[in-house]
Amino acid sequence: SYSDNAGLVGIVAVSAHNEEVLHYGFPGIDVHRIHLSIDPDMFSPGEDVPPRVISYMPRRGRGDDTQVIELLRRRGVLDGWTVRPLDGLTHAEVAEALRRSRIFLSFTYQEGFGLPAAEAMACGNYVIGFHGFAGQEFFRPEFSAPVETGDVLAFARAVENAVSQDRSDPEWCRGRGLDASRFILAEYTPDRERATVIDTYSRWIEARRGSRAQVATD
Repeated sequence: SYSDNAGLVGIVAVSAHNEEVLHYGFPGIDVHRIHLSIDPDMFSPGEDVPPRVISYMPRRGRGDDTQVIELLRRRGVLDGWTVRPLDGLTHAEVAEALRRSRIFLSFTYQEGFGLPAAEAMACGNYVIGFHGFAGQEFFRPEFSAPVETGDVLAFARAVENAVSQDRSDPEWCRGRGLDASRFILAEYTPDRERATVIDTYSRWIEARRGSRAQVATD
């Protein structure tokens, strides 16, 4: 097993939940969190209020995406909105599509971090859906709508609520999306990622050197 490897000095985690799982699964092994970053030059809001577009990534839907969207269509909730699946796009094309989206639907079940939802928030989307457990740290109710994993009815109702609010106030989603963007771009910075990577590997290199020195003296 991994824990029996004499060369193992530690394990990298990429979220608080990821770190907790690894601590539980590998007791006695040093687990260190690296804070991933969102590139602010690529993922940031556009200057104008985006059109009434709802985007999502169908590869992560597990069929829940079809159920939620069909429920909403049957109720007429999506009238006047464009639903855009993001698939087969480059990283830059995803960023551009997210800047032209007002709502992002997250259908992920299990994530080490939950990058698509975080990137959508960085681009100013109001994000609705499943946090995939790891995304709990940024799926905050003040600027997003977290839904219990697998609950397609609650998911559809959360979308209907956002669309209704948007109908009354076209700035409703935009305001929350900009709050989400500010949080993401302040919390997951390249400088913070760089610092945690350097700190993690520096301490493990020193630990490895220390163990070699101990073997040599023995």
